[in-house]
Amino acid sequence: MSLGEIRFIPFPGKPLEYENSNQSQAVFPASQHGFMIGPENYVLEPVVQWAVEGNLPRDRLPLLFYGAVGSGRSHLLQGILDAWRKNHRTSTSTSKRLAFLLPAVDFARSFTESLDTRTTDDFRRRYREAALLLIDDLDQLQDKLWAQEELRHTLDALVRNGGTAVFATTGYPGESGTFSETLASRLIGGTTIPVFLPGLAVRKRFLRELSAAFRVQLPDFLLDSIAEALPISIPALYGTFAQMYFEAVASDTKIDAASWKLFLQNRLQTVRPGVDSIAKRTAKHFSLKLTDLRGSSRSKTTALARSIAVYLAWRQTGQQQKEIAKYFGNRDPATIRHMIERIKTGLSEDTALRDHLFRLGLR
Repeated sequence: MSLGEIRFIPFPGKPLEYENSNQSQAVFPASQHGFMIGPENYVLEPVVQWAVEGNLPRDRLPLLFYGAVGSGRSHLLQGILDAWRKNHRTSTSTSKRLAFLLPAVDFARSFTESLDTRTTDDFRRRYREAALLLIDDLDQLQDKLWAQEELRHTLDALVRNGGTAVFATTGYPGESGTFSETLASRLIGGTTIPVFLPGLAVRKRFLRELSAAFRVQLPDFLLDSIAEALPISIPALYGTFAQMYFEAVASDTKIDAASWKLFLQNRLQTVRPGVDSIAKRTAKHFSLKLTDLRGSSRSKTTALARSIAVYLAWRQTGQQQKEIAKYFGNRDPATIRHMIERIKTGLSEDTALRDHLFRLGLR
């Protein structure tokens, strides 16, 4: 697999929708190819396959996806469920063992109802003996310690019974403060996989599909510019594109490079972080001082933190590499390019690096 190659996990998703005062509803059909991944999410492909086949080692369960809203966590869970059911449709060995997908709030509600109706044994048998249990939005169990404890016991029993557990949440369980210490430890002891917001290659591909669907002929350089300026989720990218399109139609404005750039300029004034704020956030994450990142230290930790800060600044602020180089101690722009390429390459193979970027907000 070459770096930058777009891959597809064959999980069809839901159509994207957009509504505003000018357009009651605009629907963009789900990609026929499935869940689109670039280098930032290559690790998802084999992990998802293991989950579908039930080949994750018992001591590496649960499989936990964590990522921001819009990153595709729910899409992956639904796809795993559909693929598992398709693979086991003709199997007799799993005929009495079912697969379930539910939001965490429904798990908590069902458990409460089982207590009220004295059907706890039925509740526990249902989920603890499942072949596959997928629970989305674990964040919904915050402040529900009783439900968290029940989930922990459910997980342990399910794994002992040979089942597979796949969960999803927004934040890394060890840092979010959402979970009890016992449940957080249990989740971290499994397989935790960050799901990043789509990288540049994916956003470029998606925008080309959008422009074709809207029958808007925009030059590739402009679509690339929009993709670079908007490091956001696929649903958010669709919403932004649709908003730009319908505003232009409503005002009878010619849809060209000038109108798109004006819209982006107005939007980005309110959403882009600054290089300084990114650098300070990165320094804090690594327990360093800002002067360390802008200075000449070549320690391993400082060099990694500096490269990550440079990469985030390049990706999220829209600043030119020479401007970023000036902020980070008047470094040679070629050094800045090397740092960016180092991080881009590492994203496809370094789990620890992906986790650092996720915690720093590259979602």
